[in-house]
Amino acid sequence: MWFIRQAALALLGIQIAQDRASAGSRIEVANAIEALACLVGYSSRGWERGDLRLRGPRKLSRQAGGDWDWPYSALRERGAYVSQPMRMSCVDALPAFGLVDARGARFNSFSINARGRQLTNAVFAGHFSLPNALDHWVRGSRTKFTPDLRTQLDPTSVVSENARKLMAEAIVLSDKTGRLQDAMAWLRGIDANSGFGTTPQIHWHQKPHQFTPEHWQDLRAGAAMMQAREAAIRVIAAVETHLVDNRRLDLTRDLPTAIAAALAGWREKSQHFLDLDGHGPEAAAAEARAFCREALAPDEDAIFLLVRRENHMLRTTGRLVEATPAWRAETAMRINDAVETPADGVDAVSDAPLRAERAVLPPFISVRMVHLRRLTLDLDGRLGDFIAAEGQAR
Repeated sequence: MWFIRQAALALLGIQIAQDRASAGSRIEVANAIEALACLVGYSSRGWERGDLRLRGPRKLSRQAGGDWDWPYSALRERGAYVSQPMRMSCVDALPAFGLVDARGARFNSFSINARGRQLTNAVFAGHFSLPNALDHWVRGSRTKFTPDLRTQLDPTSVVSENARKLMAEAIVLSDKTGRLQDAMAWLRGIDANSGFGTTPQIHWHQKPHQFTPEHWQDLRAGAAMMQAREAAIRVIAAVETHLVDNRRLDLTRDLPTAIAAALAGWREKSQHFLDLDGHGPEAAAAEARAFCREALAPDEDAIFLLVRRENHMLRTTGRLVEATPAWRAETAMRINDAVETPADGVDAVSDAPLRAERAVLPPFISVRMVHLRRLTLDLDGRLGDFIAAEGQAR
């Protein structure tokens, strides 16, 4: 989760579904409300793109009608909006911040609680007519979304100071170890003064004073694991490239040069991870260590184990690696494209990091830190300015 209205829109979907059982599942209602909000946002901007808080312009443009011609029956359909709504990124955050009561880990098991309702009331500025309007909307009534209601729905609208205060309090109450607040203090230093990224910390060798040694070491280990993962993907890409001109890869023979080079890269990054002490939660650490130790196995075994992990486009038959029926030579992953970096710096999912955001943080740091930076800016009332500045810098 990386901005306050993202959480509030998800909470509003839970609230409407919870208060009116006939509306549909919580996922269905929340997705439709988020689609409506993004539709409102694009409509108010004249369908101009570039704000990370809006998704789905291509699909939503089909709904661009009059002020009230945005029926729930259309926006609740699976293909009406993006396959990865922003709501999905709130599944861990909503219960963690105490904004919902959860009977399980799934979004449909959430129930909005008093704190969650307090936040939605603050985000939507006490406009109790908005839940009423949405209640009529999900029941199929023709609803005119007035300029005031549209402003309240728009994901890019400024969040009130009270809403920011309530979210900050929820974060503090949930932060039993103090790690979130330490990280936010560091991020505020990066974005100090009037600019953004004015004092970047781009190296791992010098711990910022805001972090404990254990926390910083965990972040370093996480970054090392991401490097090992990307190196492993390059091995898979090298194997796929080999299969374009060869029916199979025989693991009993010497590896082709490109595959051997990619395997050496995976081993180097895996050893770097294993050399770091302290890998966070033990269950995750054990799995990560097992993955990296596989890279250190003899060539034949390392490739065999990696392909067994992939097990979708590639398969093993004895000591041979072959393509599955799902694989096509024309769509083979090439080694130079194994880790995609879109030309404009934005991944297919619109809240993925921009290059400029990565540049002021240590290499390969968790994307959660990128999102925490945005959330911190939103808590400080600076997110809109940040998005505008980043857009101009691209």
